[in-house]
Amino acid sequence: MEFDKTTRIATAVGLIAVLLLLPLKIAVGHPGIYYAVVAAAAIWAGFRLTAGKPSDERFYRRWSRKTQTGKWGTLLAESVKSLILLIAIVASGIMLTGISPRQMLTELTPGLRAGTAALLIMFSVVWGFAGVQEKNRRFARLKKRYEA
Repeated sequence: MEFDKTTRIATAVGLIAVLLLLPLKIAVGHPGIYYAVVAAAAIWAGFRLTAGKPSDERFYRRWSRKTQTGKWGTLLAESVKSLILLIAIVASGIMLTGISPRQMLTELTPGLRAGTAALLIMFSVVWGFAGVQEKNRRFARLKKRYEA
């Protein structure tokens, strides 16, 4: 589902505002790191929202090359990217509590570690599959625009 630019900007500003105000409601373990990550996310979102046509052209070129590796290769690449992002999200959530991810892992039993790893992998494959579908849809829309 695509939203217009104004809706995307309003949503991004609202999410960044919530993230900036979140430490007022909950205790953040590492506030410096938290605010640095929020600032980096805000800058990244600003660049993504302001880049229109060049971003579409770059995506079109890259995705046409990436899909030449085959369906399973593309799905594997998207799933690995999703797994890395999920691990970063979980580690960030753990760090918000003030505990290091390494300390959290040592406190978990081997069964819980294996279960957590299996869940992360399962969700990353599902997220990767959804990402491939969405990118194929975007590519088809751009292909109609560029070839017409």
